[in-house]
Amino acid sequence: MRHITLLFSIFFLLFSINSLAQKSIRDSSIFIPSLSFNYGIHTPISGIISDTYGYNHAVGGDLNFKLKTNISVGLGFEYMFSDNVINEDAYFKNIKNTNGYVIDGNGQFAEVFLYERGYNIQLFAGYQLDVLSPNPNSGPYVQLGIGFMQYHTRIENKDLSANAVIDDYAEMYDRLRNGFSSTQVLGYRLMGNRNLANFFIAVEFTEAWTNNRRNYNADLDESQQGKSMDLLIGVKVGWLIPFYGRAPKEYYYY
Repeated sequence: MRHITLLFSIFFLLFSINSLAQKSIRDSSIFIPSLSFNYGIHTPISGIISDTYGYNHAVGGDLNFKLKTNISVGLGFEYMFSDNVINEDAYFKNIKNTNGYVIDGNGQFAEVFLYERGYNIQLFAGYQLDVLSPNPNSGPYVQLGIGFMQYHTRIENKDLSANAVIDDYAEMYDRLRNGFSSTQVLGYRLMGNRNLANFFIAVEFTEAWTNNRRNYNADLDESQQGKSMDLLIGVKVGWLIPFYGRAPKEYYYY
């Protein structure tokens, strides 16, 4: 928590210093700290993640610093979620009855629902081109991020009546994996001249070198428990909140 507080303290200090400069975004490339709120859709294309889940949604945010040189650096976080779990019948195969159902503590068929959950946190750096843009602070950009990705299957049992798939027992079936990740981004960022329209859209390619993190996996074979290079492709859009001093609209000479 102290690290997060320090990060935001540095951010607002830089914002305060930058506000004193009051340069025009129309005329020159300026230092712009910003926050963004993002939404994306990712599709796994290879690795264990593609054998386990379909496409997922992602929401998150970036803390970004665009320098006068049009180089940008920052920190990004996204939370991934989906109900597209592949081959649900393979779950709980050692505790299902002959009809394919998990039995709860009352001897009834348990209602068990499966969801994908995960996150990806990365440090990134990029470069923005001053072409096809209304001002020197907008345009196409490329970006590279490195960080950490984790994902698992969330198991929900209505009324928590099936003891065999809740709490610590659920960890035997949740397929938890994590590891180093890298993301390459090709996008377009618009910083409006009047600070009314600030957004970006981007295509992302993500690789994650993940490994199984459970000591015991009740319904996985050996090929599903080792290391994997998971590949995803996605599209992301985001709304930007820039923090920079505005130049005065009128100048007076005496």
